Amino acid sequence: VYMASDGIEGLALIERERPDLIFTDVSMPNCDGFQLADAVKARPELAHIPIIFVTAFAQRTEMEEGYRHGAIGYLIKPFSPADLRARIESFANAVS
Repeated sequence: VYMASDGIEGLALIERERPDLIFTDVSMPNCDGFQLADAVKARPELAHIPIIFVTAFAQRTEMEEGYRHGAIGYLIKPFSPADLRARIESFANAVS
């Protein structure tokens, strides 16, 4: 598990570490989650990495926007460790 403080740092981390799955907050300083997703999807070597947006705003319009930016799902704040684990297990089962 890797953590970044903003989208710019997150993109650098993604480029360096090549994670299997990305969880990113929609609201971040310097580069929001949608911008981060666009940057990831624009790079052929990263475009295959699935993205799940984390947000406190579970409004339909924001969620639709996230899917347009390539999200495979959402995790709504506040969430429990069990919620996070379920999302990760769902992803793992889908790729195995």
